[in-house]
Amino acid sequence: MANADKRTPEQQKQGAALREEGSKWLARIEAAGKLEKQWMDDAEKAVKAYTGETKSDDLSTSAALGSTYDFNILFANVETIVPAIINSPPAPDIRRRFADEDPAAKDVAELIERAIRKQVDDSKLQVELEGQAQDGFLAGRGIIRLRFKSDIVKDETTNAELAKASDDQSGDKPVEDDDAETADEYGAATQPGAASTERLANECIEFEAVSWRDYRHGPAKRWKDRPWDAFRFVVQRDDEGAVFDAGLIGIQTDDQEKKARGESDSDLTGWEIWDKGSRKVIFIDDNGVVLKKVDDPLGLTDFFCIPAPVQPIELTGRLMPVNPFSIYSRLADELDLTTKRIGVITRHMKVKGWYSGDAGDIANMLAADDTEFVPIGNADIWAANGGLSGAVAFWPVEKFIMVLRELYSAREQTKQAIYEITGISDIVRGASQASETATAQNIKTQWGSLRIQKMQRMMERCARDIFVMMAEIIPAKFSHETLQQMTGVQIIPTQQDLMPVQPPAAPPPGAQVPPEQQQQLQQAIQAAQQAEQQRQAKLAKLQSIQQLLTQRMSMMYRIDVESDSTVKADLTRQKAEAAEFMQAAGAYWTAVGPLIQQGELSKEVAVEIFAANSRLFNLGKSVEDVLEKMVTDAKAQAGQPPQPSAEQQKAQADAKAREAEQAQKVADAKIKQDAAAQDMQFKREQHDMTMAEKRLDLQAKRQAARNDQNQVLLANGIVPPPDPEQIDGQAVLKEMAAQRDQFGQLLAALIHELSKPKQIVRDAQGRALTAIPMHTPQPGAPANGNYQ
Repeated sequence: MANADKRTPEQQKQGAALREEGSKWLARIEAAGKLEKQWMDDAEKAVKAYTGETKSDDLSTSAALGSTYDFNILFANVETIVPAIINSPPAPDIRRRFADEDPAAKDVAELIERAIRKQVDDSKLQVELEGQAQDGFLAGRGIIRLRFKSDIVKDETTNAELAKASDDQSGDKPVEDDDAETADEYGAATQPGAASTERLANECIEFEAVSWRDYRHGPAKRWKDRPWDAFRFVVQRDDEGAVFDAGLIGIQTDDQEKKARGESDSDLTGWEIWDKGSRKVIFIDDNGVVLKKVDDPLGLTDFFCIPAPVQPIELTGRLMPVNPFSIYSRLADELDLTTKRIGVITRHMKVKGWYSGDAGDIANMLAADDTEFVPIGNADIWAANGGLSGAVAFWPVEKFIMVLRELYSAREQTKQAIYEITGISDIVRGASQASETATAQNIKTQWGSLRIQKMQRMMERCARDIFVMMAEIIPAKFSHETLQQMTGVQIIPTQQDLMPVQPPAAPPPGAQVPPEQQQQLQQAIQAAQQAEQQRQAKLAKLQSIQQLLTQRMSMMYRIDVESDSTVKADLTRQKAEAAEFMQAAGAYWTAVGPLIQQGELSKEVAVEIFAANSRLFNLGKSVEDVLEKMVTDAKAQAGQPPQPSAEQQKAQADAKAREAEQAQKVADAKIKQDAAAQDMQFKREQHDMTMAEKRLDLQAKRQAARNDQNQVLLANGIVPPPDPEQIDGQAVLKEMAAQRDQFGQLLAALIHELSKPKQIVRDAQGRALTAIPMHTPQPGAPANGNYQ
């Protein structure tokens, strides 16, 4: 009887296409494994040698070499290198890429740095990095991947939803549970038909060190050019329906296969494939069944969920690593063979010998314990025949000692050869000679670990790549509410920020407002306007932050993501350099300070020299920023006049006081001179007026004489001649009166100016600086200043 298949022809066609796609991916993964088979075989041998899992009882021959090591140099090397290259958690160092004014980039950089620090602390990145380093230096490849996790929660129920729920309960309809649901590792909901009020919350990024056995990649010459990555997964059979797409699995399997999968007790194993071409993640089991397809889950620029793997030995143009142990495995075998021979010879080195069969006293003596003496008979005869040395012969162990000495020497030479190959110097192992000077030990510290520093930079590069990936994931996947709660940096405006600041109400038209209240009203209006401007500036700032978070390329252009050192030894060295820098800085400014005060050296040049020498120290970016600001400020102050010292300020104040006093004397002399000139002019005008009166009197007398003469001439019948000096006396008198009034006004103004009060301005020591005229105070107003 044929097996029943309830799938429609269209479903069978789709299922066959999916099974064919799954078979192709399995073939690619198998081909990738074959390309790296030699390295993986070497890595398996190294792991067995490291753990000592293979046992062997035959230690007398070299047949057991490579399976178990009496002197496990591989274990010692790995346990020495891993703590030397990663022994402290990496810390993100995120800041604006350029030093210009960019407040939005500054706030976004601080926000992302805080978010990354939170994820690093919670997910224990250091532990996973140590696992990656162990795989890298044991097998040859270390891998660490990022996973995004979140919860699906529902918003608070509104009044309309409560009313609807009440109607549903009256109709005996079930009410949905509002508890949070956990999203899958790709941030997608596992429950279909989610309500529109559902949102992501509690977003986080987890780190996982992936075993080198569980990773494959597509063919390429550079890591950025590889077309796909594949990760091995294991899922319990009971969780198949919850983790994967049951409908997609159903169209690829007939009823018999469904039954077999349901009855199977074994775990579900397969491959998780990240296809960069389609930007999809495909889950395929070992039978070629496509379990699930997910669109780009992380949204990264390079798509893949891992940075470039850590491979201590790598060739340009080839991604397949080299197992580090395979480089010196023969020397390790030689070292182990020497150790085994030392063990065999040591076991045969026993104090033994022989003596005559009838010497019972000698047998008792040889059986005696430490510090135990036994009596012997016929002592005289023993002494005459050469004593005990002539009766007992010992096993010749001197030959064994000579062989052991050579074996120990050969083993040390082999160890040194391995150290030269691996780069592990005696300074890295903490070994030094007491006779060495401090300078010699410092030189060994600086130069004896250069190869270890290369490995350290490799781990720092990996940490930096992880932080760059996180800087892309966090703005894209984390909600603004989560980021604001996680970092304490405001992103979402509050209700108060959205409400405009209303100015106080103006008085009704025509209302009489006292001057004090009117002034208070003006001040309140100005305060409201300033508050509104600050509110609008804050909203603009928050809007620019939100906009920058959504623009990935712009954000990466404007912020720089780096990582601090992951090695405590580097931190200790930085502290020593900082202490040395502070000591040198103190000595420098002590020597340069007097030159700057004396004017022999400008402050700008001194600061520039100091900054140039400071760059020789590894002080960190924060100190470098301070130094750059110091140089900028010095250059800005160079164009301004120098500030005078206290002595110079005092001298300037005294000079100003003297100048003011001299100016006052000059002003007084000028006033006196002006008064004398005015008096002279008054006297001159008075003299002119007197002379004019006399001339008028003389002219009047002449006129009177002419009148008498003219009357006599008329009486005698003679016509008198015309008068040539006829004068209009009234016009002359009016002109003289006007001149007299004008002169009186000028004299009164002069007297008023001379009698006006003056205020003496004095300095803090009471010395007179200048004198300024004062206006006559209004009646009832207080007078200020000193009058003279």
